[in-house]
Parts: sequence; C-alpha cells; structure tokens
Amino acid sequence: MRVHVAICGIGFGHASRSLAVVRYLLERGDEVAISSYGDGLDYLRSSGLEVNPVRGVDYGRAPGGGVSVRWTALRNVFLPLMVSQQVFQEMALMESWRPDVVLSDTRASAVLAAKALGLPVVTLLNQYRTVLGHRNHPRAASVANGLIDIVPRVWNLSDRVAIADYPPPYTISSRNLHMRRGEERRVEFVGPVLDRGPESYPDRERAKELMGFSPDEPLVCVLTTGPSAERRAFRERVFAALDGIKDLQVLFSLGEPGSSEVRVNGKWRIVPWLQDEHLALAAADVVVSRAGQTTVLKSIAFGCRMVLLPVPDHAEQLGNASSAESKGLAVVLDQRTLTPESLRAGVMRALELDRRPFDDYAELTGRLGGLRRIVELVTSLGRRGAA
Repeated sequence: MRVHVAICGIGFGHASRSLAVVRYLLERGDEVAISSYGDGLDYLRSSGLEVNPVRGVDYGRAPGGGVSVRWTALRNVFLPLMVSQQVFQEMALMESWRPDVVLSDTRASAVLAAKALGLPVVTLLNQYRTVLGHRNHPRAASVANGLIDIVPRVWNLSDRVAIADYPPPYTISSRNLHMRRGEERRVEFVGPVLDRGPESYPDRERAKELMGFSPDEPLVCVLTTGPSAERRAFRERVFAALDGIKDLQVLFSLGEPGSSEVRVNGKWRIVPWLQDEHLALAAADVVVSRAGQTTVLKSIAFGCRMVLLPVPDHAEQLGNASSAESKGLAVVLDQRTLTPESLRAGVMRALELDRRPFDDYAELTGRLGGLRRIVELVTSLGRRGAA
C-alpha cells in the first residue's frame, strides 16, 4: 500500500504522533511519502525520514511567546494564496507518487488536494473547531473566528476523521471539538497515538534508575515543546523559577532535536533533547510543560501528574489545561506570573493529586489502542483506493 502522509509543521506535536503512524506503516512494508514544513519538517528529518517541504502557515506571536491576533492577521494577510500554494504542492506530490490513500494530520490543503484527485483521505485531528479569544482585541478575534470556521468544512470532506483524544466524557480537547449536527458522522475518537505505551516500560522506580535518578525520590520532568518562540519563552520562565524545586530531582528537556549534550547540576539534569521521551514519562512523577494536546495526552497515558503553563491567549492550550485540571489530572499556572514559590507550590499540589483518575485513563488508553486504530482506518481506505 502507498500512503501519502501530510503533517502540520507548527511545533512538534503533530509530527511526533504522525511519526508513530509512519514507522508502523514502514515496518509492515508499506510505502510512505511525507510532506511537512517548519518545526515539524526539522523534527521528522532529525528522525531519519525523507520529507518533502511545502509552504508553511502559522499564527503570530507577541514578544512574550503568547498568541497575537494582530501579528496573526499581518502574518496571514495572504492566507488564501498561501493555502492555494500548499494545495497545488500537495497535488503535484500526489500526482507524481500516486498513493492509494492520504493521511492528513491537521492539513486542510492535503484534504483538498486528495479530494480534487479523487483519493480517499483520513484526517487526524485534535481540534475540529477552534475559537480564538483575545482580551485586548475582541473584534479582531471575532473576525478571525469567522475565517477559522471555514476549516471544519474542509474536514467534512474527509472520508474518515480520527480524533486523537479520549471519547466523552474523558475528552481533554472538548472546547476545541465542537461539532454541528451531522459533522460527527465521519468522526471517531481513537485516543492518544503512541508508538509505545506504558506497558512497554518498567515501573516508575525502575524507569528512574534507567534514567540515572534515585528511585526513592520524586522526579520532575520539564518538557519544552511547541514552536521556537514558545519554547524560548517557556525555557526562560521555568529556568528563572527552577530554584523553587532545587531540592527535587529534575530532568529538563530543552526541546532542541539533534544534540546529545548533558549538563548536570546537583539533582538536576538538563538535556537538549530526549532520545526516548516515553522512558522519561515512565520515570516522571510530575511533568511540567505547555498544554499542547499531544504532550498532555502522552503524560496522561503514562500516569504523570502535570503542572501546565499554557501559552498566553492560546485558546486551544487554555482549553486543554482547564479540562485537565477539572478532571483532577493537572495544576495550571500562568507563565506571566511564574515565580520559584508558585512553581514549587504547583509541583507540590500536583504530587498530591488523587491517582484514581489516572487509573481510569490508563485502562481507557489500553482499550482504545489509538495507533492501531489509525492504521486500520488508513488500511481500509487504502484498499478501497487501490481497488
């Protein structure tokens, strides 16, 4: 089977979950062509894959790393032209390679290209209809939301839509998954997409030992994720507050692929990149991170309590963080007011969260089998496309 995989390149989240699907397909002997842009392109290439670069799109950011409605509007003033370029690039790739099926991870242009060529398409999402909110520019946000509402019409063209989240009432991204009547008929909640789940790793104490930490003390894993501007702001804020947990074991990933330098400072270990992020999650008692959906779901799947610092004014991340907190899975802090004292208080509160919700999610994670289900959907449509 020949599969064209088109991946959103904003940050690492889409690329990391799609990488699991790509590796599964390659290991079973399928042929795969990949397209992406931005951070996702770099991440996939650093994983040893050949990736076709396409025109990128992104949102604008304020100097502190938060979402800026003004800069988003300026950056995307020619958005229709940019999307059209993406569509034509994807069509050219598909026409030259002739796939049996297309897998789009949050790439509207790939869906449009696939349908224009009569190809079946599975779309992988964690946000169906995102609402942009901004306290300083409510009118601009309202206009932007009118434009954003065009995107679900594209998702509706897909043959199947797989939501990389837990089904209701366990859904984390519920604020970003509002669907109108009839839109849900092609939709299936498949759960987190993991190439290896917690069952593939030892218990937390042994995982700490394998990571070089004491099994008898809590381990805080700081994961730097997202686009470069957001990673930079997150690192600066957390580093400035890190003395608040200087007595705890800390594994701090800077989120910079391609390097292996390690710095050790007492109980802290600072690494540019985690070669096995899942082993780190298996070892961590608490994860400190942004509130990107992929990182949040991975942390939940591995039973990690969370301290979340969502990107300011980022509707999707604010929704994820609020949902995780309401379900007893996380403590939410504001990066703009983060101090050593507030970081310590957040970590201590997280360590005291009840384990029962995590046990429920662990059972659900195993039962859903997100990666397996995505591959089943792709395979089913691929056979139809090859017939």
